[in-house]
Amino acid sequence: MNEGKAREAVTRAAKAEALLRNELLQEGFDYLETQFIEAWRNSEVTDNESRERLYQLLKNLEALKGYFNTVIEDGKMANAQLEQVKTQNNFNTRKR
Repeated sequence: MNEGKAREAVTRAAKAEALLRNELLQEGFDYLETQFIEAWRNSEVTDNESRERLYQLLKNLEALKGYFNTVIEDGKMANAQLEQVKTQNNFNTRKR
């Protein structure tokens, strides 16, 4: 990953972290998860179509959260890479 892409990944990670710390967004995630689970619990055992749809909605919600966490992890790795380049550049500058 080049330096520009690494810096972009770090910026995206900061934005993703801010989103996941956002109280209203977390409240929305929690609310949806609760609603989906309650709808599933209250569904008829024979209503396979609704149960499957609710399962997919829960999985999609998990996937969205997972995406944000992946962006954060990518940003951490990119930041480590930038730090490594910075350290290498400092070492090379001192060596001269």
